[in-house]
Amino acid sequence: MNKILIFLYVISTVMVMLGFYAINFLTEPLGADGYAGGNGNPGLFPVVFVMPFFFYFLYGTVELSMRLAERYREKRILFVSVAISVLTAISIAVYTYLEADAVRTEILLKRDDLKTASEIPLLNPFSNSIFFNPLTFVLVVLVCYVIGALWSVSRARRKQKLTLQKPESTFIE
Repeated sequence: MNKILIFLYVISTVMVMLGFYAINFLTEPLGADGYAGGNGNPGLFPVVFVMPFFFYFLYGTVELSMRLAERYREKRILFVSVAISVLTAISIAVYTYLEADAVRTEILLKRDDLKTASEIPLLNPFSNSIFFNPLTFVLVVLVCYVIGALWSVSRARRKQKLTLQKPESTFIE
């Protein structure tokens, strides 16, 4: 990547991290009665401004992951790094889900008008801090790395298949 694209990637990374922290900061405190102050979901407001940077950050992370995967000469190192990334991403996703479910259960216990936890969405004004924190930021980076590495491997296999195939002669003898 050239210097301008790297610079834009760094700016996008900083903006996405600031967006994650802003969303985390704007999480509504859960009141004693299970209700918020009635201000909607202010934590999702920064998403409007961060979204273009987020898309470029995703693209840049996948691109850098592809380049990193192409540099691996040993398949074992690439396989182990992808396996560790997948296991870590799954564990972060499960942990995040369990934390959000615990918040839903806490809301259900405080509010009398709800009968089941499924009536409350996982992403709500009280769970922004669970979904937008450094741990889920790492989850996004790991998922981008896995996508980039697998994409790089599939592209290398396609390229290898094309070079192994002999083109048929078109000359008429």
